[in-house]
Amino acid sequence: EGSGGVSMPFSVCVKDRMMYSHTFTFDDGVPFTTGCTAVVTATLEGAALGPYDILVDILVAQRLLREVMELYDHKNLDALQEFARPDGSRRNTTVEVMAQAVYRQLHSRLQAHHHSVLATDGKGLGAVTAMHIKLEESDVALASYWEEARPEGLFSARAVGS
Repeated sequence: EGSGGVSMPFSVCVKDRMMYSHTFTFDDGVPFTTGCTAVVTATLEGAALGPYDILVDILVAQRLLREVMELYDHKNLDALQEFARPDGSRRNTTVEVMAQAVYRQLHSRLQAHHHSVLATDGKGLGAVTAMHIKLEESDVALASYWEEARPEGLFSARAVGS
């Protein structure tokens, strides 16, 4: 079963990697700068296949994930405005935070793709009901981010508006 206990027998996974540096600050207030090579797996799920008997075009999913990786690959995350708080302080870009950032960036790109193909096939990515991002910082440590499955479709107007 997929997210939220909803049966989703189909999934498509794509992987990529990014390397970045970042600084953590915890209770002691002492900054700790480190680097990470993260392997990212994006899993798209659905209960049924869409047009052409696919859940999502795997080449499109790979291309869009690569676009997201390029936002962070070989970057110092401390310098990216995306991780600044309103008061100017910086978020700790932990693997959990990065998994969520990748989810949001990839969702946005998939949403745009959905709308571009919706006009031609009438379904777009309508069969996709959930997405999970797994971010591995080593072979023994990972974090993931997902949002509850949406039976009406992850990219439907109702799902986006909620």
